[in-house]
Amino acid sequence: MRDTPREVRRLVCQVCSLATDYLYGYRQKLVRAGQGEAELAAAFPARVRLEQPILATDYADAKVHNITLALKRVNNLLIPPGAIFSFWHVVGRPTRARGFVPGRSLLAGQLRPDYGGGLCQLSGLMYYVSLMAGLEVLERHPHSRDIYDDQTRYAPLGADATVAYGFKDLRVINSYPFPICFRAAASPAKVSCCLCGPHPVEESIIEFARTAQANGVTTVETRRRHPNEAGYRVLNVSSYRSLDEHDLVHMSATPQSLVEGGDQRQSPDSDTPIDE
Repeated sequence: MRDTPREVRRLVCQVCSLATDYLYGYRQKLVRAGQGEAELAAAFPARVRLEQPILATDYADAKVHNITLALKRVNNLLIPPGAIFSFWHVVGRPTRARGFVPGRSLLAGQLRPDYGGGLCQLSGLMYYVSLMAGLEVLERHPHSRDIYDDQTRYAPLGADATVAYGFKDLRVINSYPFPICFRAAASPAKVSCCLCGPHPVEESIIEFARTAQANGVTTVETRRRHPNEAGYRVLNVSSYRSLDEHDLVHMSATPQSLVEGGDQRQSPDSDTPIDE
């Protein structure tokens, strides 16, 4: 399957996802950008808040640009009770034609620049906030590589949620009996995200526990418990390979989406690559 052209693989994944959505009734529950009462949601106070630093890299400005562009569709989008927030269904495909710029991305386990790079910090932050708020996470994918060490890490290992258009999404269900929304902001120094709603939300305690480390692979359990509970519940298990020098050499290369199938510098269809 990996030898198949990426656009063919994307189409297959999208068809499978669409079939699943209709089979399980998810399609009609997906919220859309511009849908709902934005003015009502804008008045919701923040109930759970989290922020992370933006590390100083050559692609930091691109990250802030791409996140800010995505937030125009994410912020104050009303999510009714039982509705599903899908990152890509709301943000849409990150192309040059839509204003996205090349940023740092993972493709097949290697760091490469591509359009929409950096959006994973936003999706990861939204995932972490959703866990803290006690929401049900319908879909989330970890990165294939751990590209940081404990000195440079801006979030706990296991708190990430990679997104790759057509391949991997972040989906969260509003499990509360009242509407909610996300509200985030990005600056050169940090990115912050709030879960907002008309009523208080009990904040859960989240633990990312490293349970094994062997042959360059670290395994992390994501655990959650409510303040009045004694024990944690394991939500998922993620595995990460360490990044080596071979995985770093591609950051100075031309963005992958610009060179696949020949010179496509005029093509608007570049996108964030799949993290495999």
